[in-house]
Amino acid sequence: MLSHLHPGPHPHPPLTNVTLTDKNILEVGCGRGAGAAWCVHTHAPHSYIGIDSSQDVINLCQRLYSTTPRLSFVVADATKHLPFENESIDIIVCIEATHAFGEPIVIKQFANEAVRVLRPNGYLLWCDFCYMNGSDKSVYDLIENDGLIIDKKINITKNVLHALDIQNKSRTDFIQRYIQPEEQEYFRLFAGLPGTQVYEDMSQGRSQYWRVVFRKKTPTDMPII
Repeated sequence: MLSHLHPGPHPHPPLTNVTLTDKNILEVGCGRGAGAAWCVHTHAPHSYIGIDSSQDVINLCQRLYSTTPRLSFVVADATKHLPFENESIDIIVCIEATHAFGEPIVIKQFANEAVRVLRPNGYLLWCDFCYMNGSDKSVYDLIENDGLIIDKKINITKNVLHALDIQNKSRTDFIQRYIQPEEQEYFRLFAGLPGTQVYEDMSQGRSQYWRVVFRKKTPTDMPII
């Protein structure tokens, strides 16, 4: 929604107060790679790997950013297996990916893989919207497990709606100018424009947009029995 039509109002909103410089970073659901490139240019990580389950998407990223140092892209399905060694990643960035994972068991599998590849005290920086269907369990509740604890969480729904209002005209103009008429409604929904189901669900409280910083537990986090 916010990160795919173009970099959006917050290219990487979960990065607050987490140092990226000289870190090994993995982005889940990298899309066209604009956010990944922004992070590399802005924060100078040791390495930055973007993954997506689509070969076409990864091919596009590789063409667009083949000359960007420290940045690479790999085809991978984060809901099944992350093709990286145990405790080899400092930070995982996951923006607007988990809502598409579907069943809770799939989200939990992703969380388990995140724990496996993260170094102790590594971070999962997560941002997405959650549908409020009367359940006590939100997406971020499903991600929290024996290996991940929530360091910080904040409901940024109002901020997101405000950003979408500000960008409504420019995004509408972009869609009308560059997208075929039969596909415009899909792109309006994808962009979360006012009047779409995505926007109205947030506006009416049927869904919320959250930013959460998870940290991988270390032995010092374990309770003493």
